Amino acid sequence: MNKKTKIIILISACLLIVVIGIYFLFPKGNNNQNIYVQKVSTIIGSSYTENRYSGVVESSETVDINQDGNKSITDMYVKAGQKVSKGDKLFSYDTTEAANSIAQKKLDIEAQNNEIQAQNNTIADYKAELNKGGDKVEIQARINDASYAIRQAQNTIKATQTEIEQLNKQIENSTVLSTIDGIIKEVNKDGGTNESGNQKPLVSITQTTDFRVKGSISEMGTISEGTSVIVRSRVNEDQIYKGTVTKVETDPQSNSNNNFNGADSSESASKYPFYVSLDNNKGLMLGQHVYIEADNGQSTKKKGIWLDASFIVSDDNGNSYVWVSERGKLKKRKVELGKTDEETFATKIKSGLSVDDYIAWADDSYSEGMKTTTEYQTETDGDANAS
Repeated sequence: MNKKTKIIILISACLLIVVIGIYFLFPKGNNNQNIYVQKVSTIIGSSYTENRYSGVVESSETVDINQDGNKSITDMYVKAGQKVSKGDKLFSYDTTEAANSIAQKKLDIEAQNNEIQAQNNTIADYKAELNKGGDKVEIQARINDASYAIRQAQNTIKATQTEIEQLNKQIENSTVLSTIDGIIKEVNKDGGTNESGNQKPLVSITQTTDFRVKGSISEMGTISEGTSVIVRSRVNEDQIYKGTVTKVETDPQSNSNNNFNGADSSESASKYPFYVSLDNNKGLMLGQHVYIEADNGQSTKKKGIWLDASFIVSDDNGNSYVWVSERGKLKKRKVELGKTDEETFATKIKSGLSVDDYIAWADDSYSEGMKTTTEYQTETDGDANAS
């Protein structure tokens, strides 16, 4: 073996060592990509967020009270933001005109009574004249005229008494009372019109004893009237309320009023308000922001580990696997499956996985040995963000 051959063999050996070193130092698939993994206990304990919408608790009823244009206000007993109960005073109308009218009508009745008395006296005189042998035909005609005048006066008295009763009712009802328990939404003693050009109510009351939830859905949404939903507190997602969608508006809401930022948010899509009637509202507050999601049975907690299909890999031989993080590296682990919930499409893991394991979503591009991370990375900028 000459010197040239020895050099070639030596170089080849060195190259082989470098290749082997690279293989072991950088296994196949172990590139700069870190695979995001989550703890199983977190996954099975998290809320159902697909097709989730933002909502706000509002009153089921708003009572608007308009001012009688023929009356003036003397006293206003409430102001915006004030709580009121059913029967509380809101405002009072001026009753001076009604009281003066009653006094005048009483004088009118007195005059009519005097007229009746005068006609009765006249009839008595006519009868006395008739008894003295006066002309029967002429005297009877005069009596008939007097009797007719009496009936007219009596009818006038009845009509006037009815008017007095109505005026008394006006005075009795001059103080307007609240018909519901609620909060004064607005008071417009000086009148005015709203953004639509309609006359503003004198007093508007928002009911506080019965709530509904208002949500917003894009035209591509899946909410419709009659849909059973779960309303979930944003502060404590275990605090849930069940209800039914009672109405979906057909006219989109204006962008200025669209303050919802749920899963259906889209700058280009129109937003349509929808309303949820709750089975109960104990613990909710007026104006509270909540989540709304279709009720697919996710509120029923199941024993054991139930995973969504997006975490499970099945091969052609009928074996099932999940991608597990072990010592910071991805590994394919075989699991035994149980039954599948047809409503939530979650499958029970009978064995092969614990709540303390960290797993990744199933992906055909994964391979064993890839690095894992619990920090979520966006595909656009690669910055690590807390999950």
